Amino acid sequence: MPMFVVEYTYTPETSGGRDDHRTDHRAWIHEMVRRKTIRSSGPLADHSGAMFIVECPDRDAVARLFAHDPFNRAGLVADVRISQWAPTVGELSD
Repeated sequence: MPMFVVEYTYTPETSGGRDDHRTDHRAWIHEMVRRKTIRSSGPLADHSGAMFIVECPDRDAVARLFAHDPFNRAGLVADVRISQWAPTVGELSD
């Protein structure tokens, strides 16, 4: 199945809102990991965003999936970038 990198960009103005919705956001991530859709995720070290490695049939399915993230639903993500990724070496490669 195709793999994608999803990049979130945050703004300092949404920091408090992210704190308010973090529990629901993490519960959503854990459910997607349980379903083996999100393979890995985490915030950027400077807290300016986050990255997700996702296994999904196509880009549209990724966009639909991430529309359900509580951070997105609350308008806390300034930008979402979805890129198809072809890992060639390591655990996630074919």
